[in-house]
Amino acid sequence: AETWSAWAIPESYPKLWRDSLTSSHLWRELRAHGLRHHSLGLVDADLAAVPEGGRSKFLSVQALPRPPARSEIQGGKLVWEYSEYKVRPAPALVPLEVVFRFGAPEGSSFLDRVESDKGYANSFGFTEKPQAGDRFPFPIVEFFTKLEPTDRFLTREEAKEIAALNAEELDELVATTLLVALRLKDIFAATGLELMDGKFEFGFTPPASPGGRRGFQLVDSIGPDELRLIGPGGIHFSKEFLRRVYRGGAWYRAAEHAKRLGKERGVKDWKKICVEELGQSPSRLPAELLRSATALYPSLADALAINFLGKPVFGDQPSVPELCAEMGATP
Repeated sequence: AETWSAWAIPESYPKLWRDSLTSSHLWRELRAHGLRHHSLGLVDADLAAVPEGGRSKFLSVQALPRPPARSEIQGGKLVWEYSEYKVRPAPALVPLEVVFRFGAPEGSSFLDRVESDKGYANSFGFTEKPQAGDRFPFPIVEFFTKLEPTDRFLTREEAKEIAALNAEELDELVATTLLVALRLKDIFAATGLELMDGKFEFGFTPPASPGGRRGFQLVDSIGPDELRLIGPGGIHFSKEFLRRVYRGGAWYRAAEHAKRLGKERGVKDWKKICVEELGQSPSRLPAELLRSATALYPSLADALAINFLGKPVFGDQPSVPELCAEMGATP
């Protein structure tokens, strides 16, 4: 709760929008107690807790039940059903990936949806059609499937249906996502990075009384694999840096084709199609790119540790600006 109690939503966002978040019970709970996470902390090989600022390869986590999503072939297509969520389990994994966006960088799938559905941007309150490179006046939230082989886009109503959310729970899930995203944006700004978009995964927590509203806790990690971070010079300080190495190449084209074939055939394992049928696997990274990719995670960890703990965790890594300069100089 410490990181929330002294923080406020920046006044650069519209006042009515800010007020809608800060007037909620969720805002008061976050400032008083913080947000639960399934991580229980670092432990050593004997499962003893590691002191704050220490290093370990082991992380203790709370196990959450994961009701299965089942699939069947209907009319030659793969169809998914989530009947086990209808009983509103808690605790349990929420079967959604919840995506937040502060803008629309080149290549954002949000722009594809805006192009294909003329009313889509309006549904978020945009008065003008978003363009590639835009920063939004306020962040938006989208939903995708979590338990399927590919992340299938869901409308708000579809997300509500498959996760068996009531209206109050859906509103709280969106508000939680927005508040955590806004807090992270400020945290990363202090390291010299701009948070553009990212995704969260959640677990249900039991209601206070039978049949009541379920709560939410964060699950999984939150780092460069889940976030799109932009550094000095427009450098992508996330796995987008690696995506761009492969995008447009033979393996990337084959992977996209394999996904389409898998969907048409009702086959889940599109990777097998890519390797065995199309004969394509990703090529090895060049040595200079591998060095930058290897330094990306510990460099960010050090920057955050310095801000929160007053000292680095690794100590032998380039700073975020130094690494961005190195990544920008790599062909």
